[in-house]
Amino acid sequence: MPPLKPQTIDSVTAYQPAGRLVPVLSANPVDFDLIDTALALGRKAASYGETVLILDCNGGQTLNRAGVIYQKTLADVLSGEAQLRDALYVTANEHYNTVALGDIPLDKALGSLAALSLEFDWVFVVAKPGCTSAHTRLAAAGDICLLGYDTKRDDFMRAYWMIEAIRRRAPKFDPYILSCGDMGEAVETALMLSDCVRDYLGAPPPYAGHVMDENLETRLLGQLRKTLASTAA
Repeated sequence: MPPLKPQTIDSVTAYQPAGRLVPVLSANPVDFDLIDTALALGRKAASYGETVLILDCNGGQTLNRAGVIYQKTLADVLSGEAQLRDALYVTANEHYNTVALGDIPLDKALGSLAALSLEFDWVFVVAKPGCTSAHTRLAAAGDICLLGYDTKRDDFMRAYWMIEAIRRRAPKFDPYILSCGDMGEAVETALMLSDCVRDYLGAPPPYAGHVMDENLETRLLGQLRKTLASTAA
């Protein structure tokens, strides 16, 4: 199954997109918290005139949450049953596109995700919760990642284990951490996660806040842009 070639996407020609690939990962199920955050980040970026692709890799939940009714998926494109233009769904903002992965394993589509990222300023890949080898490879391929965890009980440790697993493959993995669930436990669990990472894995990733923080998408998008700019410098 060959990867998509960038030139097959005809929506952007003269414009040279920034090509930022941002996996949105979750250490445990957090309802729609991270989905809504990814959608909000995409809308905010598109409002600035940047081109955005939201890639649904969680069984259609992201597109359903966005109110997008779809038929063709990336799996149809890769199998030759559809053109990419048929699987891309443009929202009310012409800069804001969505596509569903469809019936194909995530690890089979990683090459295509890399090609797609070259055609947009931002590609947010919303994955299913968990830490499989596909999640690890996706995180390693991303320009920067978001990692969410649930604040209930000791669920933050799942985020620790996920960071540990991914750093084995990508030692510089440094995602922005987002807490989900009960806001009252957000700061305490974030500090405990940071301490655990510092004690056993080295420098802890930055804590970006709770998904329900006011104006999170504006602040976080700026942080992502600043971090990526400093990395590229």
